[in-house]
Amino acid sequence: MKTITLAFAASLFAAPALAQESAKALQDAFAAAIVAEDAEALGALYTDDALSYGPDGGVATGPEEIGASWAPFFAGFDGFSVTLDQQGEMAIGKKSHAAWGLWTMSATSVETGEVTTWKGRFTDVSVKTDAGWKYQNDHASALAPEPEAAPEAAPDAATQ
Repeated sequence: MKTITLAFAASLFAAPALAQESAKALQDAFAAAIVAEDAEALGALYTDDALSYGPDGGVATGPEEIGASWAPFFAGFDGFSVTLDQQGEMAIGKKSHAAWGLWTMSATSVETGEVTTWKGRFTDVSVKTDAGWKYQNDHASALAPEPEAAPEAAPDAATQ
């Protein structure tokens, strides 16, 4: 199990717009683009026919739509941090790769100043292209909220 934690400083070290030499580098560039709030760089990590199930709840196709689907999210929040807890991966031949796991993302609302944390799971498929590794498909979904604890029952007066 691998855990990747990126904060703002990570955006200084990763170059999401550059060709990614491995599926792992692609995953790092994805997280760095989120931390940098760079929708264009994030979109550039996808193939022309890629599908992404993004933060707006819709399905976006191709780099431009995928980047555009993140832009309103980036406009509403600042100070992103991302943790990707990859729980598995599989090479599908020499030019395809799949990965899955859990993610946590936090950011501060521009409107309220409150920090929000989201948690979910992901599955992605990446392919090796002439321009480096790119996402062909990624699917992220939020985890269901934890059930609230039942209130403790008050002691029965007859048992006291």
